[in-house]
Amino acid sequence: MRKLEASLAIMAAALGAWGVGAQPALAQDGDNFDRDRNVSVRDRSKPESAAVGIRMGGFVLTPELLLAGEYTDNVFGTDTNTEEDLLWHVDPSLTLRSQWSTHALNFALSAPSRFYTDFDRANTTDLIGSIDGQLDVYRDFYFHGGVAYGDRTEPLSSSPTNLPLDEPIGYTTLSGNVGFVKAFNRLRISGETQYSSFDYDDGILFNLTPVEQDDRDREVLEAGLRLDYAISPLTALFVAVGANQRDYDLDPPDSLVNRDSEGYEALIGANFDLTRLMRGEVGVGYLSQTYDEPGIGETSGLALRANLEWYPDELVTVSLGASREVADAGAFGASSYVANNATFAIDYEWRRNVVFGFTTGYSLDDYNGIDREDTRSSVEVRADYLINRGAALFAEAGHYAQTSDGLQFGREYDINRVVIGIKLRR
Repeated sequence: MRKLEASLAIMAAALGAWGVGAQPALAQDGDNFDRDRNVSVRDRSKPESAAVGIRMGGFVLTPELLLAGEYTDNVFGTDTNTEEDLLWHVDPSLTLRSQWSTHALNFALSAPSRFYTDFDRANTTDLIGSIDGQLDVYRDFYFHGGVAYGDRTEPLSSSPTNLPLDEPIGYTTLSGNVGFVKAFNRLRISGETQYSSFDYDDGILFNLTPVEQDDRDREVLEAGLRLDYAISPLTALFVAVGANQRDYDLDPPDSLVNRDSEGYEALIGANFDLTRLMRGEVGVGYLSQTYDEPGIGETSGLALRANLEWYPDELVTVSLGASREVADAGAFGASSYVANNATFAIDYEWRRNVVFGFTTGYSLDDYNGIDREDTRSSVEVRADYLINRGAALFAEAGHYAQTSDGLQFGREYDINRVVIGIKLRR
């Protein structure tokens, strides 16, 4: 995702299986693939402050409400004539999770809203819903899948045009996935197929000129297969291969460039949970994306995905992340871009119910089809205070910057923001 604005929800670091997409936890696969010997500060169970939920037969309903105030010194993400404002976040959500001994079925619904004090034309309300589940065939064999829908808006700082927008761009997403996991003692095989569609509304510039966004509408089909082999109960080697097909609604002459493409990615690596010091997953390999547009041809090279957690102390977690992949571009005339991302974070559990965090990120996007290169950086500090099972306070401050080079350069900006809020739950 190219959104630079941090989520306001209290987020836990996760080391999910990737290469063939997100998968459910593999607790039933046996000790060879469990990776819960080490637990991060934000993942650690805190029963005294965990939400109880409302029992409804074989399900538990968990309602939550996030309320927050935010100050930003650059509402529209511009390089000059910046505007500051105070805005309010109202984010209600519901989750319904099954509590069955076998199989699983989960529902989620949220409606995050932002209300600006002075620039109400930038107000947004999203609607996001999902259903996912798991069908257990045997102890070490199960299917999983889900569907999701989103009526969303892009942050103003994520606009693909180099001109500032008068209001955020809205878009809808629809996705579905189905997959399986089968373990054979030391060997585990997993696979997944996923479909996604994106439908964008047109944008509006400050002078009320419309900005066409139909050329970003697309459908994406992805499929992957992964094999893990456990060389010990704490370490497994893996091979993952995946393929994708990206089909855009508009082709020339209705759009400037033909963005239709197909590609693949192959990774080899390891996931591990070593002693009491580190857990994570690292994979390196090769990626290739071939475009229908004449003259663009193939984008290929190094593929990288890595997530590491280091535990110098039981109260401190240091996290590292890195990735290199080909992503869809919204910039005018671009077919895609190669996204290079890196993150570094430290979380410190000062007390059982007080956690401090520091996160910094760096991204370099190299566009295909146009002369443009974007560099983004971010620095965030955060504090979370878990009052009890029903309430948690948080405060966050961050600095976000983007520079853009090339003949078809994009936007440049610096944004500072401060957020203070409370999360209420049942």
